[in-house]
Amino acid sequence: MRVDRIWWHEISPEDFYNMEKLPRMGLKGKSNFEITRVPELLEFFGYGANLPADRWTDVTLDARVIGNSNLQAPIQFKCHKRHGTFEVANQNRNDDRNMRHPGWTPDFGWPKNTEVPSSVDDAKRILEVVGGIHIYVVRTQDGVFFTGTTYGRHLPVNWPDALRPLYDGVGSGVIKVGTGSVAQLTPLARKILMAFQDRKSVLVYGPPGTGKPHAVAQVRQMLDKEWSGGESIEFDPNRTERPFTSGFEESPLAPPVLTDWVTFHQDYGYEDFIIGLRPTGEGIRLAPFAGRLLDLAVQLERQGRGSALLVIDEINRGNVPKILGDFMTFMDTNYRSGKPGETNPSAIPVNLPKVQRSTTGDFLTEPIWMLSGDSTMLELPWHFPHELNILATMNSVDRAVAPLDSAIGRRFERIDAYADVEFLAEQLGVSLLAVGEMMESPQVDVESWTPQIASVALLVYLNDQITERLGQDYELGHLYFWNIKTWADLQRIWDHDVWPQLRDRFGARPDQLADLLRVNSHSAPTSYPFRLRTLTGRAINVLPLMGMSELNTAETIDFLVRG
Repeated sequence: MRVDRIWWHEISPEDFYNMEKLPRMGLKGKSNFEITRVPELLEFFGYGANLPADRWTDVTLDARVIGNSNLQAPIQFKCHKRHGTFEVANQNRNDDRNMRHPGWTPDFGWPKNTEVPSSVDDAKRILEVVGGIHIYVVRTQDGVFFTGTTYGRHLPVNWPDALRPLYDGVGSGVIKVGTGSVAQLTPLARKILMAFQDRKSVLVYGPPGTGKPHAVAQVRQMLDKEWSGGESIEFDPNRTERPFTSGFEESPLAPPVLTDWVTFHQDYGYEDFIIGLRPTGEGIRLAPFAGRLLDLAVQLERQGRGSALLVIDEINRGNVPKILGDFMTFMDTNYRSGKPGETNPSAIPVNLPKVQRSTTGDFLTEPIWMLSGDSTMLELPWHFPHELNILATMNSVDRAVAPLDSAIGRRFERIDAYADVEFLAEQLGVSLLAVGEMMESPQVDVESWTPQIASVALLVYLNDQITERLGQDYELGHLYFWNIKTWADLQRIWDHDVWPQLRDRFGARPDQLADLLRVNSHSAPTSYPFRLRTLTGRAINVLPLMGMSELNTAETIDFLVRG
């Protein structure tokens, strides 16, 4: 099951004393714990965070136990409107009034064999020994509640990063669980993400219509908390030691992930990407301003954990060597800072030629202005962070711009994004075996063609022909046919998308285009829309499919892909 949100509460020394002390003779004493951060609790209950106190009511949750989901008990949250707080009463397990939920006892996560506190100060000492205690309530997306307890100072290695407040949270609060999950990615997006297991720089290369921008955006949005809310969390209440599993568990990029997106073009330069000098508004003074890459690197360093991803769209549309400058060196992780918790003796200090040393004499740079509007002073020497990743896209068809030179290209893990016929067939509900049989069969009833089968067959035929004549880089992408439902859809896609692409690719090769379209065949159907303009010329007259009958469209596709 999937977690929706988690309410947590840090056990204070006063809470621990009231919950664990031995009752005195004839005196019961206080045995509750108080919740002062009410807006988060109200939100967890499903109310608005700003619900007026005069509308508060007591709330009872029937919650199961993590470690034994068959065990269930109520938790009573009592409101105190005058004080603006809630409390959970009768939590002393040594008291005959005890109503503590079993999920908050030593049988299910509460520290065992702890000393009995004699005072609040004694309770503080005991909590310091065990590293702190947090109790929590999980609400699943199905509206089922579970309780648990954690103690210690550090999040277990295999627990989702979003659950850090269960170990270091102060007071109480709510963890709002995100929707990011590797399982939701398309095949291409998943392939892109997994490529970061081996390299910190990945290049997605292929023709238009193969889903490169969509896959890259999907990877970014899944990882970035601004879109997905962070990692999703799957929950197994019967796994006591590890009840939570991150949706990012398979991701090579450690959460939380900072992301940014930039598109290269001819006017884009080093000062936009790395660092440049700009007027500050104070006379003629120039100050250093961080570009996209340096800004993201500094943000990651400030964050102190996790990783970062910079997306570069249309990388080959810019002058890449000029834009990167000496930062090309740091695409190689051998010259970056060490992995988290490690040092790298081979790390090379970053040289920022436009940045002066601080006038204070400290080993710091002068203030560098960030994209957020604040400034920072980098420690000297400063090293490029290990966990910054680069994801770039490149159009294989666009020859109007320069290709990447080999020195830069070999620093990327290249992912080829060509037409995925299987993925298209699955989307359209078509069997590839059936498509192959129709294309190979000597006799086919034209009426047996459907728009979906025709779309897959057309893509297979065209790309076979294009690859043979021009090379794989010029293939058509499967997304052109992604939403075909009717013959009218296929007619429109051919007229508006496919035919213009073919015309552009074969602009200097009219004979090859004529052969591909079978315009010379005397056996073509009477309604066949691809003809020579004159009997003696080679110019092709391509009539639109839109307006043709469904039968004539099927005949056209049948003849084109089968001959």
